[in-house]
Amino acid sequence: MNQSVTYVESAAASQLRPVVITVIAAKLAVAALLMTTVNLAPVQPPVELAQLR
Repeated sequence: MNQSVTYVESAAASQLRPVVITVIAAKLAVAALLMTTVNLAPVQPPVELAQLR
């Protein structure tokens, strides 16, 4: 009985491993994309305030 429980747990772990790897890879890809878009933001000229006279 104990061996069948161990086998079921091992089978579940081996089935979930690709899902976990895919989720981690997707998180890294999203983080890299966000960092890229932040670093490549268009340079805006400084805003000049009009002087009231």
